[in-house]
Amino acid sequence: MQPPGKPADQQDKTGKPLVLVIDDRKEVATTITAMCRAVGFRAEAASDGEPIRVLLDRHHPDCLIVDIMMPDEDGYEVLKEVAAFDPRIAVLLVTGYGDTWLRMGVTLGRAQGLQLVQAAAKPMRADDIRKFLAAVTAHRQAG
Repeated sequence: MQPPGKPADQQDKTGKPLVLVIDDRKEVATTITAMCRAVGFRAEAASDGEPIRVLLDRHHPDCLIVDIMMPDEDGYEVLKEVAAFDPRIAVLLVTGYGDTWLRMGVTLGRAQGLQLVQAAAKPMRADDIRKFLAAVTAHRQAG
């Protein structure tokens, strides 16, 4: 089941949810993308530098995995854009800078009205991604 706001030309015929991975380090984004695909999701890596609104319009993702610390648009700015675009899009915030940044991001995401916001420390483990994607699946089925 695709989110109602997703245009027909953006809907996947397999019904697999789309994860958009945003990280300023291409190798990290590529690795996370592969991990998402390994558990049955479609996944696309996006580079930092392209405005998040352009990425949302182009991909209409079901969820995002976003690095908090990026040089152009940081993860906190991404939260605002996602909430304005569609608060049903789930977000997993990641950083290697400590739990304080992660807790702050989850609080900000919830304050912006996002329905599902989680956090994971870098380096990420496959289990972090599996747990987030399981939460995304449950959230989609409930909504």
